[in-house]
Amino acid sequence: MTDPHISRVLDIDSSRRFVLKYLGLIALLVSIVIASLFFAFNINASKTYLQQLHEYGKTFFDEIVVTRSWVAKHGGVYVPLDTTDGINPYLQRIEGIQAVMTCNNRDYTLKNPALVTRELSESPSHRERLQYKITSLKTLNPSNAPDTFEIESLHAFEQGQTEHTKFDILDGKLYYRYMAPLMTDDTCLKCHAQQGYKRGDIRGGIAVSILAEDFNKKISESRFYMVVSGIGVVALVIFSIMYISRHFIRDLQKAQTVLTNVALTDFLTGLYNRFTGIRLLSQEIARCQRSHDALSIALFDLDHFKKVNDTYGHNVGDEVLVALASLLKKSVRTYDIGCRYGGEEFLFIMPQTSLEHASMITNRLLEELTSAPVITSAGPLSISFSAGIAQYMPDERLEEFIARADTLLYEAKAKNRNQVCS
Repeated sequence: MTDPHISRVLDIDSSRRFVLKYLGLIALLVSIVIASLFFAFNINASKTYLQQLHEYGKTFFDEIVVTRSWVAKHGGVYVPLDTTDGINPYLQRIEGIQAVMTCNNRDYTLKNPALVTRELSESPSHRERLQYKITSLKTLNPSNAPDTFEIESLHAFEQGQTEHTKFDILDGKLYYRYMAPLMTDDTCLKCHAQQGYKRGDIRGGIAVSILAEDFNKKISESRFYMVVSGIGVVALVIFSIMYISRHFIRDLQKAQTVLTNVALTDFLTGLYNRFTGIRLLSQEIARCQRSHDALSIALFDLDHFKKVNDTYGHNVGDEVLVALASLLKKSVRTYDIGCRYGGEEFLFIMPQTSLEHASMITNRLLEELTSAPVITSAGPLSISFSAGIAQYMPDERLEEFIARADTLLYEAKAKNRNQVCS
């Protein structure tokens, strides 16, 4: 855990917010890219299915045209009259057309291309899956009259459009409808010249209707699986980024805490350094001015510390400094603040503490330090300190506050050390 006093000096959570902000932004951008890719795949799949339906429609149209051309080339086909629905009355009205003929005592009726097309389309083998119909804006047979889609298509052909498609509902089911125009040629004029058609005219079209519910189901399933997969991938990316960011932030906080402690504390004693101590004291003064609570500080200096260094060496001197720092950490209240002010001099900040109470605390620390020798690598040493204590006065500047404590410290030293002056 980070010391709350350190948190007041440097907000380490700012780095965490920074990392979360940009990792969150990265996660959002990655999610948008993945969602866009899956959306594009879905659109492409839909286009593929639609293209497939279009190719089916065009292929069936071409096959019907080939069949019609073959029938027209041979002037129609005769079938036994007793195996069909009867004589086509519209053929009987056309001059030069023999609608019925007898061969070997059996009557045969003529089937022209339009009739062949219609009867093939009504075949039970593909009635539901596939329907096709020849139609025109000027039909001879009323049963070939165009519906709404076919009328739209025929008008579009007159404007130069070469094909027309649409999803439509027929008999309560979804169909993909494809229609292309039929051009008048010489084989057509025998039957349709009386309608005013000339070679090259658009005299109608063939509408192909393909049952599209299976295709629509495939598109819906594909869209569903792509959405689920997309959500899964996005969730995995977000989870991975969150997992990485969690460990990254944890390691970052550990590293930042270490760096913060190095920057704000004294390496030897573990107490705050002088810079941090001054900043924390400045904060406590601002708080004292707002709340009007008491605030006291103690400046104390180890007695005869130079002699310890000269006699036993600086390593032993460091051990003595560490011993005093340990005493401060162990004996003070949680909201008190201790720092190494310089060399063998320490600053002790006591918020919400009167001068009298601060004197009692500091004297107790002195008694604890002098009650038993400090154990060092050179053996046990008797150590004491001199201290000056001051309570904050209204509107007093920080420098003046510390200077008063420093003056009292030198007064304690002048009185033969090992004592507290306030």
